[in-house]
Amino acid sequence: MEKKVAGKKKNVIRRLLKFWFRHKSGNGLEAKLGYNFKDPSLLAHALVHRSWIAGKDMPYWENNERLEFLGDSILNMLVTEFLYKSCPQLPEGDLSKQKSAIVSGQALAKTAQEWNLGEYMRIGKGEVKAGGRSKESLLADAFEAVVGAVYLDSGLQACRTLLSNSHFSHIDDIVGGTEFINYKSVLLEYMQGRSLLPPEYTLAEESGPEHHKIFEMIVLLEGVERGRGKGVSKKKAEQEAARVALEQLNKKTAKE
Repeated sequence: MEKKVAGKKKNVIRRLLKFWFRHKSGNGLEAKLGYNFKDPSLLAHALVHRSWIAGKDMPYWENNERLEFLGDSILNMLVTEFLYKSCPQLPEGDLSKQKSAIVSGQALAKTAQEWNLGEYMRIGKGEVKAGGRSKESLLADAFEAVVGAVYLDSGLQACRTLLSNSHFSHIDDIVGGTEFINYKSVLLEYMQGRSLLPPEYTLAEESGPEHHKIFEMIVLLEGVERGRGKGVSKKKAEQEAARVALEQLNKKTAKE
């Protein structure tokens, strides 16, 4: 049984490598990353979304989720290290807010787009039709998987260099951009600062096909609806609802 599984895995890696080398060129992914893999199969593995495995005679663990799990931990540690060293006067609370923005799916997806990860990812046909190659969540997951692959290939310093040459160069834009504001955190702080109950979020509606759901969330402040928001995930919809609520609160404050 173990030999059969090992044989399957070897065959999968061979197919992934064939795909990888077929697309490799001077302007290929390694050139965009600024890193050359000693074991290219690690990079190939990092680009396999679970939707591509579905329906194929391949073990489930050949998708990139384990590498994503590894890369997520490495990314969080290196971002924390970077902020600790580069912002010596910043208190813990502000460091946490900046870290949250830097490791957000939105921020990771932007760097992944610069690497053109979507072009190289192996995604199921259904996901491709649903725009999977440009989907924020898939790109962010692939970003973390690539970080995990680099770690296994060369260790922590290689990951540190990779991030320093790419993602970290955008940190000022990330933490300063309105698109990366955590409106839920801002709204929570607003309520806590006035000794009020924390915001409550509830699902109002979900629509669309299974592979492309749209969620509408409501935010309640002291039991009263103060904002609604839509998004491709509940988290995004909650952020939009919180943003709308803050707009209303700011207008109310301005009138008083």
